[in-house]
Amino acid sequence: MSLKGRNVRIIVGEPWDWKENLFGTILTEPKENKIIVKLTKEINGKKLTSDLLELKPRYEKETFKPLTQNYSVTVNGALVTIDSDDFDFIIIGSVTID
Repeated sequence: MSLKGRNVRIIVGEPWDWKENLFGTILTEPKENKIIVKLTKEINGKKLTSDLLELKPRYEKETFKPLTQNYSVTVNGALVTIDSDDFDFIIIGSVTID
C-alpha cells in the first residue's frame, strides 16, 4: 500500500507544552527511512518557518511499514524547505493515518 497522498495526524509528545495535534498529507514514499508531510498550516520554528515536516522513526530499526497497517509510528520531526538542506528539529511524537 502506498503512503504517498495519505492524510496523517501527528500527536506531539515533546515539547511537552505543545498545544495541538498536527495534520497533513504525505508527499513522499518512505526513502532513506524518512517521509515528508505537507502540513495544513505553517509552523514557526527557531530557524525556519515551513509547512513541510520531515519525519523519521525515533527508534533504531523501526520503519514506516506499521502505517500501512493502521498502526502508529513514533517519530522525530523537523521543519524543512524545498530549496535548501536546512532543517529545524521541532518535535517528537507519533504519526498515524487519519
